[in-house]
Amino acid sequence: MELWTMNGIVAAAVMLSPVFVVWLVWTARDRLRRMRALAAENARLHREIRYARSRAIEAMDAGRRSVERDLHDGAQQRLVNLGLSLSLARARFTGPPEASAALERAMSELNAALGELRELARGAYPAVLVASGLGPALRSLAERAALPVVLSGLPARRLPPRVEENLYFVVSEAIANATKHARASEVVVAFEDTGDEVRLSVSDDGVGGADPGGHGLRGLADRVAALGGRFVVESPPGQGTRMTAVLPARVPAGSR
Repeated sequence: MELWTMNGIVAAAVMLSPVFVVWLVWTARDRLRRMRALAAENARLHREIRYARSRAIEAMDAGRRSVERDLHDGAQQRLVNLGLSLSLARARFTGPPEASAALERAMSELNAALGELRELARGAYPAVLVASGLGPALRSLAERAALPVVLSGLPARRLPPRVEENLYFVVSEAIANATKHARASEVVVAFEDTGDEVRLSVSDDGVGGADPGGHGLRGLADRVAALGGRFVVESPPGQGTRMTAVLPARVPAGSR
């Protein structure tokens, strides 16, 4: 009975084979159309996500620039004017020594506050980056760093503003991490400009163990990805940390 049934199924399949083949072809074509539509939708969503990420980072950088301008043109300028007034008052002062000492202390505190404010303004957004480019901005950053920073291969040309901004903030964050967390004694910053893309490597000799998923490093990865670049963190425990960022030398389509 089972043999007869199996033979019947085989015979039916042979009789219906042309229809079966047509069904297979139609099904394959339908699946292919679905796969292509899904791939196109995924590509569209990826472009939208990258554009939204780029807009968010652009807005954040615009906010940084606005803060830097406000600090420079507002509070910083007021403190500079106050310092000039105090200097004039000190030059003309003829009162008792204790009052003169108090005036000197006020001048000292004012200069310290002005220095901190300038440092804050540079950290928010370095004006030298816009005015002079990546090389001078990084040299200024290295001079102010709390540990030795070795710079090599700095790009001799101006890059698109978004590319310069991203490279600067990668170096800035790497130096800050090496200073605060890695207990490093030196940071080495190396660039390679191939014309089509710029490769940045920042290495320190600290304790390693940096978490690529941490807030700061995740933010850098998002910055680089928003411009179509690649970002890698290598930080084995006890062997220091190396951050590598590769960015196109021009801003890709979909990024402002």
